[in-house]
Amino acid sequence: MSRHCFLDMNAFFASVEQQERAELRGKPIIVVPLEVETTCAIAASVEARKWGIKTGTSVKAARKACPGVKVVSARPAVYLEYHRGIVEVLERHFVDVKPLSVDEMVGTIGRFERGFEKEERLGRTIKREIRERLGEQMTCSVGVAENVFLAKVAAGTMKPNGLVIWQNDEAEKMLSRLALMDLPGIGLRMAARLERAEIRTVRDLVAADRWALRRAWGGVVGERWYEMLRGSQVADYGMYETGVRKSVGHSHVLPPEFRTAMGVQQITMRLFSKCMKRLRRCGQAASDIEVRVGYKNLETHVAYSWKRSSKKHRHANDEITWGQILRPMVESIPKARAGYVPCSAAVTFSGLIACADMNLCLFDDPIGRTHLCNTMDALNELYGHVLDVASVFWVRDQAPQRIPFGVVH
Repeated sequence: MSRHCFLDMNAFFASVEQQERAELRGKPIIVVPLEVETTCAIAASVEARKWGIKTGTSVKAARKACPGVKVVSARPAVYLEYHRGIVEVLERHFVDVKPLSVDEMVGTIGRFERGFEKEERLGRTIKREIRERLGEQMTCSVGVAENVFLAKVAAGTMKPNGLVIWQNDEAEKMLSRLALMDLPGIGLRMAARLERAEIRTVRDLVAADRWALRRAWGGVVGERWYEMLRGSQVADYGMYETGVRKSVGHSHVLPPEFRTAMGVQQITMRLFSKCMKRLRRCGQAASDIEVRVGYKNLETHVAYSWKRSSKKHRHANDEITWGQILRPMVESIPKARAGYVPCSAAVTFSGLIACADMNLCLFDDPIGRTHLCNTMDALNELYGHVLDVASVFWVRDQAPQRIPFGVVH
């Protein structure tokens, strides 16, 4: 049976910024998607965390907790470059590398690298090579165990910059030292459900049979937990991410200059363009669309939303087909009520199928248009963002690339 090494980059986005900008090193910083007071941190540096600031802390609360905190705008493209550099390091040492997110990866350890001393040496080598390749600010926590789930838990027990190795026969003892909410996937709501099932500790969780866990989770997920806790590689953490999505969407908080009737329409069209590119990258096409706009009173902070959907169209993933459907929806976005402004927009496509399963049509050629759009995507990849739908080209710098917390494509 193989062994797995889980790598979790420490405060990844903040560490990248500190590596790129020497003036930020050693200082509390937060990374935000947009530099406005109403947004929140998507990452906090190790120094900021000492002030109680963490992911999800609002900019206002962060400034209150630490008046000297530095607020930095996210740069997803830079983080993806660092991500690729990390993967390159890992691919030199493992028989298989699987990125689970932009800052988490897992490697399968070869048979000749197993055993505590070899695994410890491997872990230290990886940590050293990442620093040499990307810079001294780039530290990580590494866990080694029988399956991905246990390796991830092991890595989480020593942060930041730790290395923890669990042998197959000691995982249960190590787990029993943890609290339920130390385990990935168990938050306040799940802990309350487990409490109702009389599962109050990790020891209780490990002792429960598969049917008790199935009842606690309300389905097959409970059985997967039963297997994961026992080192199973058949039911393991992250293995159910097949890459086949049920929906694709983008949302964006509107910059102040776009909080107008015209501005929200322009940003919505930009989000639509991004969705099309993402669908094609995933090799999928959609039949349903939903547009949502959020409005807010900036003085009272009272909010309301509007949405409209259109369903059961012929599957497509090109701007020409969907643009004809979307434009009337965008034009029907209502003006804000008195005292309110549009503050956010979202576009979501669903009813997805693989492009290979798209039906041919005698009077239409969505597959041909997909090939045309794929060519456009390739040119943009090669030369920068030089081609797009005319109505969104001039706002192409708005709603920038998001940081992929899920599987990185």
